[in-house]
Amino acid sequence: MYNYPMPNDRGFFKVINFCALTILITAFVLFFLNVPLWDYDFWWHIATGRYIVETGSIPETDPLSYTSILEENKNQFAERDHFILKQYWLSQIILYLIYDNTGAAGIIILRALLLSLTLLVVFWRLRRWSVSFPVSFIFVFVLYMLLTRSTGERPVLFTIFFTPLIFFILEDFKDKKDKRIFLIIPLMLLWANLHGGFILGIVILMVFMLGEWIKIISGKTIYPKREIILFYVATVLAIGFSYVNPTGWDAFPIAISSKYEPFYRGIQEYTSPFFFYKNKIYPMLYEYIFFLVMSLTVLIVRNKKVELTHIALLSGILIMSISTARYISYFGIIAAMITGRESDKLFKNILKARFQEKTAQKILNVLTVVSLFSAIFFIVGIYRSDAFRFRVANNFSVPVAAVDFIEKNKLSGNMFNSEGYGGYIAWRLNPAQKTFSDTRGLNIMVRTEYGWIISATDLSQEDNSKSNISVWKKLLDHYKINFILLSPVDMYGEVLPVVFSLAESNAWEPVYRDPISVIFIKNTAINRDIIKKFKLSKEDVYDAIIFRSSFNAMKDKINPRYLIALGETFYKMNRISDAVKAYEYALKRMPEDLSIKERYVQIKSELKH
Repeated sequence: MYNYPMPNDRGFFKVINFCALTILITAFVLFFLNVPLWDYDFWWHIATGRYIVETGSIPETDPLSYTSILEENKNQFAERDHFILKQYWLSQIILYLIYDNTGAAGIIILRALLLSLTLLVVFWRLRRWSVSFPVSFIFVFVLYMLLTRSTGERPVLFTIFFTPLIFFILEDFKDKKDKRIFLIIPLMLLWANLHGGFILGIVILMVFMLGEWIKIISGKTIYPKREIILFYVATVLAIGFSYVNPTGWDAFPIAISSKYEPFYRGIQEYTSPFFFYKNKIYPMLYEYIFFLVMSLTVLIVRNKKVELTHIALLSGILIMSISTARYISYFGIIAAMITGRESDKLFKNILKARFQEKTAQKILNVLTVVSLFSAIFFIVGIYRSDAFRFRVANNFSVPVAAVDFIEKNKLSGNMFNSEGYGGYIAWRLNPAQKTFSDTRGLNIMVRTEYGWIISATDLSQEDNSKSNISVWKKLLDHYKINFILLSPVDMYGEVLPVVFSLAESNAWEPVYRDPISVIFIKNTAINRDIIKKFKLSKEDVYDAIIFRSSFNAMKDKINPRYLIALGETFYKMNRISDAVKAYEYALKRMPEDLSIKERYVQIKSELKH
C-alpha cells in the first residue's frame, strides 16, 4: 500500500482538522456538563468518603446501614464485604471533597473532564497510528455515543479513563522505545486505589507481555535486548505496585468466582445487553452493535494482519461484553482504537485499488471537510439555552424532597427503603438515621430479605405453621420498621408489590408522595400526630404510580412494563376499562408475552361481567 499525503500534512487541512476536533471535543464536554447528577451509587460513595475523612480511617464494618452489622446477619462472604468497603477509598475521598466544596457542579465537571479526556486519548492514539482524520472522527463519535450511557458519577469513571491511557502508553513504547513506559507504574498504583476495575489494566498488561513473549520466542520481536528489559521491568513493576491497595488482588476472585453469583442476580450491569433488548427493557445499543460488527469484520477479514496482542485483547473483551453489560464501555474503548486502525487500512486499500493517488487524496480531503461541518451541526444541535445548570436529578433518581420531609418532620426509628435510594438517604441522614440497605448489596441475607419485603412475599416454604402473617410483615416487625420510603416503581418500570400491599393495609398510612417517592408510616400511637397532619388516601398513592408510569410510558415507546404498572394500578382502583386499555397497549409492545395475554384476558372478562 502506498502512502497518501494525509490531509493533516498540509497547512490548510491541519487547520480543518484542528477546528473539527476542537468543535467535536467541545460538543462532548457540553453534553456531559448538561447531564444532571443522577447515579444511585454516587451518594454512598461520598457518604463513605465523608466517613473516611472525618474518622481518618477506612471502614472495617458498614457505617451506613443498621441491618448488615447485626450478628444475626453475619455475612458469609466477608471478603466481598471487605472489598466493597475499602477498594474505592481514594476515589471516595476525592468525590466527597469535590462535592462538599463545590456541590453538584464540581462532580459534573469532573465527569465531563474524565469522559472527554477518554475520547481525546482514543483520538490521539488513532492519529498516532496515522489513521485518517475522517475515520478517526467516525470511531470517536460512535464511542462518544456509547459513553453517553456511562455518565454515572462513580469511581468507574477513573477506570474508563485509565483503560485507553494504559493501552496508549504500551502502544507508544513500540514507536518511542523510551523510559516513558515507566509511567504505567504510578498509573497502576493510583488506579488500584481508585477503583476495582484496575484488574482490567492488569489484564491489558499481561496480554501485552504474553504477546511480546510469543514474538520473542518466534523471532519476530521489534525490540532490541535493552528495550525488552525495559518493557518487562516496567510491566512487572506496574502489576506488582497494583497490589499496594487495601484489598490487594481480591478483585480477581470476586470478579470471576461463581460463588458470588447470587449478589449479581438481577443487577443490570451484570446481565447480557441482549437480554435487555430481547425483553424490551431497553432499546438496542446500536453503537455497541457497530463496534461488535466492526470487530468481527476485522477479526475475520484481517485476522492474519492484525497484531496478535490486539486480536487477543479485542476478542477477550468482546466476549466479556456479550455476556455482561458492564464491560460494554471498555469494549467500545478498545474496539474504537483497534478496529479504527484496521478499518482505516481497509479503507485505504479500497482507495488504492479503485482510484489514482490524487483522486484518493481529494476524497480524503472532502471527507475531512464533511467532518468539520458534521462537528458544527452536532454542536449546534446539542446546545441548549438552559445549559450549565449543574442539577441533581431530583425528579428522576434522587429523592431530595422525600428526605427533606423525613428531616423536617423528624421521622424516627428504623426505616425500610428502596435500595436505589439508600445511598442518598445515607448521605443526607447518616449517622443519625441509618438505612435498611443500598445498591452495594453488602449482605446476602439482607438482600434476600429485602427482596421478600419488596415482593410482599407470603409465608415461606419453610414455615409450616398455620399463621396468616406474611413473611414481609414479619420482617418489618422483626426489624422494628417505623417508616418506609419507596420508589413506586422499580428501574424496569414494574410496580413494587409491597406498595399495593401497604396502601391496602390498615397497619400503615401513607403520609407523603411526589413523582418519584412515597412514604408510609406505621399506624401507631407514637405516630398519631404525623398521621393526623399528613395522612393521604390510598388513591393518592395510586395516583403517584399512574403519574410515574404514564410519564415513562410516553417517554419509552418500547418497554411494556410501564403500561402493565398502569393496568395493575387501574385494576386496584376498580377502573377496569382503563386497566384493559393499558394492557392492550402493553400487548402491542410485546405481543408474544403469554403472561401479558393471560392477564389481559382475565381483566377483560371481568369488564364483560
